[in-house]
Amino acid sequence: MNAQNIAADPKASSFLTANAGSGKTSTLVNRVARLLLGGAKPERILCVTYTKAAAAEMQGRLFERLGGWAVAADDELARDLASIDEAVHDLPRARALFAKALETPGGLKIQTLHGFCEKLLRRFPLEAGLSPAFQMLDDLIGGQLSEKASAGLLTLDTPELAEVMAARDRLIRKLKVMGFERLLQQFIHQHDDIKAHFDALQAKGDWAHDLFVSLGLEGVCTTHACLEAYENRLEWQLIRDLAAGLMAGSTSTNQKAGAAFLTLIEAQMAGKPLDFDVLKTVFFTQKDEPRKSPYTKETSAADALLMDRLAVDVADLMQRLKAAEIAENTLDGLRLFAIFSAIYQTQKRQEGALDFQDLINKTKALLSDHLMSVWVLFKLDGGLEHILVDEAQDTSQDQWAIVKALSAEFFSGRGQSDLARTVFAVGDEKQSIYGFQGAQPDKFLDAGQYFDAQVRAAEQKFVAPDLVESWRTLPEILGFVDAVFPAPDLSHALNFTGNTIVHKAQRNAHKGLVELWPLVRPIEAPEVMADDADIAPVDAPSHEPPSKRLARQLAATIKAEIEAGRSVYTKKTESPRPLHAGDILILVRKRDHLFEHIIRELKIAGVPVSGADRLKLGDHIAFQDLRALMRFCLQPNDSLSLACVLRSPLCDLSEDDLYSLAQGREGPLWGALLDHPDTDDRFAEARVLLLWAHRAAHQLTAFDFLARVLNRRDDAGRSIKQRFLTRLGDECEDVLEETLALALKGEGVGDSGLSACLDLFEFKAAQIKREQEEGGRSVRVMTVHGSKGLEAPWVILPIGPQHTSANKDDLLLRGESGDLYLCVGGRKWDTANISAIRAAKALKDEQEGLRLLYVALTRARDRLTLCGYAGKKATGKNNAFAPWYDLLSDAFARLPETTLEPMALKAPFDDEEQIKEAVVTLYGARSPLLSAEAAVLAPQVILPDFVTALVAQADVDSERGKERWAAISQMGDEDREEDERAPSPLESHNGLGRYRRGILIHKLFEILPDIATDKRPEVAARYLERQADLTDDQRGEMAQAVMTVLNDARFAEAFGPQSRPEIALAGGIGRTGRGDEIMLSGRIDRLVVTDSRVVIIDYKSNRPAPETAEGAAIAYQRQMAGYVALLRQIYPNHQVEAALLWTDGPRLTPLSEALVNLRLGEILSR
Repeated sequence: MNAQNIAADPKASSFLTANAGSGKTSTLVNRVARLLLGGAKPERILCVTYTKAAAAEMQGRLFERLGGWAVAADDELARDLASIDEAVHDLPRARALFAKALETPGGLKIQTLHGFCEKLLRRFPLEAGLSPAFQMLDDLIGGQLSEKASAGLLTLDTPELAEVMAARDRLIRKLKVMGFERLLQQFIHQHDDIKAHFDALQAKGDWAHDLFVSLGLEGVCTTHACLEAYENRLEWQLIRDLAAGLMAGSTSTNQKAGAAFLTLIEAQMAGKPLDFDVLKTVFFTQKDEPRKSPYTKETSAADALLMDRLAVDVADLMQRLKAAEIAENTLDGLRLFAIFSAIYQTQKRQEGALDFQDLINKTKALLSDHLMSVWVLFKLDGGLEHILVDEAQDTSQDQWAIVKALSAEFFSGRGQSDLARTVFAVGDEKQSIYGFQGAQPDKFLDAGQYFDAQVRAAEQKFVAPDLVESWRTLPEILGFVDAVFPAPDLSHALNFTGNTIVHKAQRNAHKGLVELWPLVRPIEAPEVMADDADIAPVDAPSHEPPSKRLARQLAATIKAEIEAGRSVYTKKTESPRPLHAGDILILVRKRDHLFEHIIRELKIAGVPVSGADRLKLGDHIAFQDLRALMRFCLQPNDSLSLACVLRSPLCDLSEDDLYSLAQGREGPLWGALLDHPDTDDRFAEARVLLLWAHRAAHQLTAFDFLARVLNRRDDAGRSIKQRFLTRLGDECEDVLEETLALALKGEGVGDSGLSACLDLFEFKAAQIKREQEEGGRSVRVMTVHGSKGLEAPWVILPIGPQHTSANKDDLLLRGESGDLYLCVGGRKWDTANISAIRAAKALKDEQEGLRLLYVALTRARDRLTLCGYAGKKATGKNNAFAPWYDLLSDAFARLPETTLEPMALKAPFDDEEQIKEAVVTLYGARSPLLSAEAAVLAPQVILPDFVTALVAQADVDSERGKERWAAISQMGDEDREEDERAPSPLESHNGLGRYRRGILIHKLFEILPDIATDKRPEVAARYLERQADLTDDQRGEMAQAVMTVLNDARFAEAFGPQSRPEIALAGGIGRTGRGDEIMLSGRIDRLVVTDSRVVIIDYKSNRPAPETAEGAAIAYQRQMAGYVALLRQIYPNHQVEAALLWTDGPRLTPLSEALVNLRLGEILSR
């Protein structure tokens, strides 16, 4: 039994660690399918994952599998069940699972944990202490509330809060304006974490004392108290003697030290406090580093001994002052945060809103109460029996607490279910890259140990297999990945155990390729001579930055490879096909200049590109153009906004047009446009649009105004929206749609007028997430974070200079024990333990960076290209956490059989030295080039792999003519009058609508045969009770009609185990002598397939039912003849029969072969 099937065992709980591409989602889907096969109720299975996209993919793959089972042939279904270690004796149950899953009330619970929590709280709001009408706090409302809370803090002027106001003023003085804004931003982004810490401190009581102690002080001790205590311990007479001795020396070092001591003595005699800055200059440099020699050799032995003792004391005092300063600042920060949080929470309550962390906290609190938890889970579809967690490495501690609460009764021995209740989690700590969102990969291992203990204590089965075989990536790429992380410190960053990282490849039919390009280095600009400096133009062109030159090289290489016919391999068949732009995924670490250069250069080269995966609304020119139009409408004399509108696709004027309009004018630009002669159509059209817009802006809501603007058409029939798309590209459509959505959302939270909307637009910094999934025909460029879960035949990883978070001075730091510190003065004011905290954080960030690199490398299927550019400052090597390029370069030295080849294109390498170095390092082999004809067609082929495979199997003659598809049920007699046509099986009955009765009866015939005989009346009654518009008599009549048929022994074969409901059918029937086909499609109500016969049954509910098939409507007869013709092609060795099942009677009327052939001939002669 393979590891996937062991993990998917529905009778065992499982915690599964899996390498990238090893089939984590497939294993989870197989497990759900096996749970359903084993009798688990769909509504009692909960699947949670990290993102909505992942949840949608999981549900899609599950439905694809179950749907395939519903229509698969017996032998095919049996093979599929055997492949997942399921018994093959109960094929009807497997076929029924798809309908069972679709009909689950509320749908299958496949969702994010936040989505599950929201549904739970909406169902039990009062139990959770919430308003039943609570709303989710989106970016729009959340941003406004946090801005209001910040403003409330800055404008706070309440005598009762004088201590808080003083703390605010002190921090503003120390941090300055920009620093204080950074602090407020951290209050916003880390609100829930800080609040949890603050609440825990308050619960302790004397938390201020603990804060000072945690920093190495004996208790609460302010900087003033520390200085005063030190000053009181000083022996001032000794200091006077020391100053005299130093001043008597001849060296400047001693004299400066002596002068400093004299300054301190004078201050002490004047009753002034000790000036530590003066004392510090004697023993420390301006960088706060200890002086190597605070005195010289001429110093007397006694003075030298005293100086050494003072150096130690001052160093200790400095640490104490730093600790006291940090403690004081932290106290001030927490006082400030308490008020900020109170304002923010009050605003949330007034809005009746919850943010994402509130969902987790409220759900955790609800489930922490045992009695309430039991009640909630009982009401939740009778309780949960199986929980499955995908991407478990990104689950936080609070989220695991919810999973534990939901599964608390699974292993207690209590419960009515005979089936084992299980927990399943699959994850890969090597791919935990969301630390900034609270992901805690170490908690995945802790949770595994917790559930292992729980399951074994309950004497149930627990398995923890590892999935190491990759179904995605070729061996050479996986071998390279292993070579990148050989050292224990690097491996520990990925899997926390430090074990060697090993991958195995399932794909081995071809060789993969890893290539490393030489680093693109900056070209030093020539020095400007002093004599020429005064005349050198300020806009003299400089050398292009290396990031832009690298982007151009990438675009040229991609274009050349596509045009040359480079091949990639299809997923299922591993056969080569031409490379196209959609096969390429370019990953960057952040959206910086390199990211923008790559997209721009691809567009210039004519390579299809999807554009940015994230768009900042406020930064996009289309949004800015619409915002400028709104500004103009509110203030027509705003000439700058009008100029922007005129140059935009709204008016489509050129720079020359604008210059001719603006030059020499007197007054605002709007007046010049109004006065411009009507002879120029360009200006006339712009004037008409703007006059209309100015009027409409004061009459319409902001949404209606913008929608009408975008839909307004010019004389050529083009809408303004089309103008935007033509000039700015397809990605502009997302921006326009988001702009409209933002305007509409603004109407829901305030004034609907243009002025309020403009205020919102000025405030809003929305970001659009553009999903870039597989199957497109454009190069995808995105961050590594955005690529999680994606793959591509060719992955390109361009690397720029990296600056880790260790280079930033974070204001708020968390210690290992959870203590929070506010560090205002930068690194020079760090104590030893704060420096250790920074170092630990830097190490943690570096480790996550390595996991990010692992994710990037493992997205590739066939080819991995590594490249990069250097910044102005060279980076060192031989560092455990050296920049990515160094790590990747070093990995090639550990691989066998690497080769070198010159670069085909040297666009980035402009100087001779770099051109000599333009050599590519290769591991593996390039895929073959396809024929010249295939290479020419490659850019034009737009079919996905599965369609290409189908086309390759079919001999399609493009010259043959085919009729359009026709529905088999519409093969009636066109010569008959409408009122003489065959009555529809869905005609009205007892006051029901024309279609209503037939639809309900058909549905009952579909679902009841799979229900146990004794339960069919109950199920039918429940189903019909949901139809609120039916009377009791109507319900009874329909149930009786259906049950009479199902209970009749004459129809046992029609509803037996070898029958299937609702079979879709489509195909072509050749027309003899005409050389073409007629294409038919339809849906068979019931299909019976035995070893020798195929029986087609169609339900008809007309009254009265005809005595014979010949008496049925011609439309019905032709319908059945069409079905027979198609099924004869599918089952050439079977006898194909057709019959009409009339619910009136009931009566089964078979169609004779002669009648079928007669009606078939009529169809083919059409």
